[in-house]
Amino acid sequence: MASGVPATPETAASEDAEFQAELVQAFLENTPDTLIILRRTIQELSKTQEETERQEHLSQLYRRVHTLTGNAGLAGLHNVSQMAAALEVLLRELGDKPETITASTLRTVSHAIDLLGELFQSRTEGDLMASQPVNVLVADDEILSRQAVTYALEKAALQSVSVADPQMALNLATEKPFDLIILDVLMPGLDGFELCTKIRALPTNKATPLIFVTSLTDLQARARSSLSGGTDFIVKPFMFIELSVKALTYVLRSRLAQRKMF
Repeated sequence: MASGVPATPETAASEDAEFQAELVQAFLENTPDTLIILRRTIQELSKTQEETERQEHLSQLYRRVHTLTGNAGLAGLHNVSQMAAALEVLLRELGDKPETITASTLRTVSHAIDLLGELFQSRTEGDLMASQPVNVLVADDEILSRQAVTYALEKAALQSVSVADPQMALNLATEKPFDLIILDVLMPGLDGFELCTKIRALPTNKATPLIFVTSLTDLQARARSSLSGGTDFIVKPFMFIELSVKALTYVLRSRLAQRKMF
């Protein structure tokens, strides 16, 4: 375009779209190296018990993910930016409270990094949440626990319906599909494992990601969670942001799988 000639709205829009495409391309070209570094760092963090080394690995992870969040936002990659932003908050809390670095939190970080890799590979630019509202089912007979789970979901901008009665949860799961189901284990009448088994027999939610939130920590409980059809578990008391990241990881992965089918 000649100098001094104002751009038309159509030309400006075309130039913006072209520049945005260049940003996406530049971002995606760097993702393989970024992913290698993130995975190597979380592996090193998981192996060491030395406090100084742990803090060093956490700081490196946090810096990388912080940069990733900003760059993904500039490139317009909403899903990557959303996942990275949640992971960034979790990493900051782990750095501030070293006692919260556990096998569970490290597993949650690792799963989130794996999802970032899937999002990189899919090159999905549209908002995976925009096609239809996200809906999460929560069943827990303890009101405080139920409120804590709902609060953690809200931190990840995930809407939920929560119930105290496991039979009501089964009725809801029978009626419609959910993006994610979160169950307590110790509930009256129908415990979480039995409820999960029944949900897995339903066509509406037979493949829905399902997380157990429980105070049980023994190996038998963990084995039953898998045998009944559970996808993952988190132990009470839990970090709000850990459950936020875990829930967001499963919802985005499920939505990504659905998009690939169509």
